[in-house]
Amino acid sequence: MDRYTKAFVIASLVYFFLAALLGVWMGAADAAGWTHFAHVHFNLLGFMSMMIYGVGYFILPRFNGRTLRWPSWVPLHFYAANVGLIGMVATAPERPSAGFVLFSALSVVSVALFAVNLAATMLIEPVPAAEEEAEEEAPAAGPQPVPRAAAAQVDIQPDMRVGEILTRWPQTVEVFVANGFASLGNPEHREQVKQIPITLRMACQRHNVDLEPMVAKLAAAAGGAPAPGDAATPAGPSGKAVARKGNVARGERIRAENILGDILAVYPETETVFRKYYGQACFSCPGQTTETVTQSAMMHNVSEKQILEELNRAAGF
Repeated sequence: MDRYTKAFVIASLVYFFLAALLGVWMGAADAAGWTHFAHVHFNLLGFMSMMIYGVGYFILPRFNGRTLRWPSWVPLHFYAANVGLIGMVATAPERPSAGFVLFSALSVVSVALFAVNLAATMLIEPVPAAEEEAEEEAPAAGPQPVPRAAAAQVDIQPDMRVGEILTRWPQTVEVFVANGFASLGNPEHREQVKQIPITLRMACQRHNVDLEPMVAKLAAAAGGAPAPGDAATPAGPSGKAVARKGNVARGERIRAENILGDILAVYPETETVFRKYYGQACFSCPGQTTETVTQSAMMHNVSEKQILEELNRAAGF
């Protein structure tokens, strides 16, 4: 969590505690008239709303795979919400008054900052930076996905059983092992798999392996010809690299929208960078398969530009 997202959660807990104290006072003694107003608003605009603000800023952009539309609004929202609430409670005994109206209006503005910012984040498509657009228009220098036609030459199809592929083309076992199916390196397990009606499509989904490139690699191995982009690549600290995974390809720069797990599979040498910024837990986190560099940088309060520079440097760019 970044500074102000965390501050909203902490403020929420403080208001919850204050509301509880006021509640005890109201129940145990003849409390002053303003305590009822303070108790209700510390619970509503303090505890509940600020918890929603903190969690909303942290979770909702990630659920939509985007960054917050206007992050510079968050500090303004934080101060407006707190000053507005405390000011309303302080001027409550004098209402109606100009001061109470002013602080009430500030509270409404703070709610508007949150609502507009999150609505824009979820509903408006993000505008890519100029350099990203140029990079998208430029032809890719690295290996490209292999067309499905290659698979047709040897009749390997996504809905073919893994056992059938291994039986008809035993040489494909090396492709399976190199692409995440390490257990197939065991002959006993391989014989068991031949008896199970699991298709290549199902197996790739279960092991988080891209189906189309896998079909092409198996077809190439079965036909005896090397698949384009399947040349040997240097080994990294976590094991052997693969030529392509997801939208990350060996020889191409790492980009902000790339998935962490795909980056580690293609450029295992980047492990040291991830370990530096995200710690050891990054390598067992299920978010690896869904989070982009942008999302992870937000979550860990790390500069996206800085980590991208270091990742590309580690990858040899």
